[in-house]
Amino acid sequence: MIGYILLVTGAIVMGSIVYQWMKTYVPADSLTCPEGISIYLSEFECSGTSLNITLKNNGRFNVAGYFIHGANQPDQELATIDLSSYFDIGQGIIVEHAVLFALSNENTLNINEDKTDRYIFNETIYSIAITPIIFSKDKNDKTRMVSCTNSRIKEELLC
Repeated sequence: MIGYILLVTGAIVMGSIVYQWMKTYVPADSLTCPEGISIYLSEFECSGTSLNITLKNNGRFNVAGYFIHGANQPDQELATIDLSSYFDIGQGIIVEHAVLFALSNENTLNINEDKTDRYIFNETIYSIAITPIIFSKDKNDKTRMVSCTNSRIKEELLC
């Protein structure tokens, strides 16, 4: 009986030590986008297998890039296909499935500026969802890429 009590007590002590140690690896605050991050699809042009999109920053802060996903079914509610693999590489930079406007840790698309990118598909895309990205510094002064999911836009394509 004493052996079971010592075993359970030892497991509780070891569990609390591991818990305290692992808490140091999990960040306390997650990085979020400030209110006012906004981009919109000002125009798009479909021609054959290519799609040209023009994004305009109409928010209050500069933007670094975006995630783009598409839907290949006409009634598909959620855009699940990562379209960054269809990006015309001659036009910009792909980093970790994100399309960046410049190869730097800077938010380079200024307020009221626009940017045109081209995608070359081998299938029909019926809608796209675009999520802006910014670079932000955490409390340790490290620059991190932050996805602004509260500013996501969705557009139906009539190509």
